[in-house]
Amino acid sequence: MFNKIGGLIKYWHVIALSSELKKGKSLKRNLYQIPLLIWRDEHLQIHALLDVCSHKKAPLEVCDFDKNHVLCQYHGWKYNENGHLIDIPSSQHLVQKMKCKVDTYPIIEQNGFIWIYLDTKNESFHSPEPLLQVAGKNWKHYQTSMIFETNEELLVENFMDATHTPMVHDKLIRDNDKKVKHSITILQTSETVHVSYAETNEKVGLGLDWMLGGNLSVSHTDEFLLPNLVRVNYYINKIHRFQAFIACTPLKDEQTIAFVRLSFQFKWFNNLIKMLIPFLAKKVLIQDYIITQKQFANQQLFRAKPDQNIDYDAMHNKVKKIRNNKINNIESREESSTQKIDLTL
Repeated sequence: MFNKIGGLIKYWHVIALSSELKKGKSLKRNLYQIPLLIWRDEHLQIHALLDVCSHKKAPLEVCDFDKNHVLCQYHGWKYNENGHLIDIPSSQHLVQKMKCKVDTYPIIEQNGFIWIYLDTKNESFHSPEPLLQVAGKNWKHYQTSMIFETNEELLVENFMDATHTPMVHDKLIRDNDKKVKHSITILQTSETVHVSYAETNEKVGLGLDWMLGGNLSVSHTDEFLLPNLVRVNYYINKIHRFQAFIACTPLKDEQTIAFVRLSFQFKWFNNLIKMLIPFLAKKVLIQDYIITQKQFANQQLFRAKPDQNIDYDAMHNKVKKIRNNKINNIESREESSTQKIDLTL
């Protein structure tokens, strides 16, 4: 399990939405196939343990949310929130002699997400993405999640890929009947890929002409951040209006959960958008789910058949290289690189 993660273990991962973990509730979730038990206690603090008893590897459950006691579902071994063994019902005289412990993990809550850090041997040298760009009082937010039947690499690629939007999201994000030429710049560092789309006059999204007036000038950026984060920003008439922040968290090799935070500022239209955005987000995510599920299935069948890449795919190849370097603990010696290409959407 851990050998598949490599250097990605040294990054914070989104494991849940804050709204999923109510007071006195627990949640079981896999991360890179590692079973985890997380819970919010009666004092609103959150905790995370490896969901594996040190006795016979049975799963655990929280039995006391006030004292933060965790119980093995098989033989009743009991642990505290620090993973220390505190009771063996069948052999209480052995508790002090046993040297076993269940792994615990650093876990924090930020921006409506619960983040976990898997490297128990080293302290974190990164912090979770703070999302400072959309922290102002004029910004409103909507969060949701969806499980995809695909791996995290393909899902990251999907959320960064503007060229699929006229086809898969026709009339929702872009209009496939109205093509617009774009000049884009791809900037790569050792940990990020930043793609900027130069300003154009185009129709993006539903009803923006009605809300903001006609002849809109639109630019946007797509950004990859380690370990599996995508950030998309839209600027309309040079004003930052919309951001999608997506964490593509791998549950197992063929299943990934997308944690989505949509932020927007459209002044007096904010309340209207907040009513519509759950429906629109669900529709877009379902469309992405359908195409990525089919694509992933074909990729498994035709692994030996190489992809025929175009210049735009340089973005995806750079993301793969950065991730593979981290997974294989290869230090990148390359300095930042910039690439410019033309595109029609």
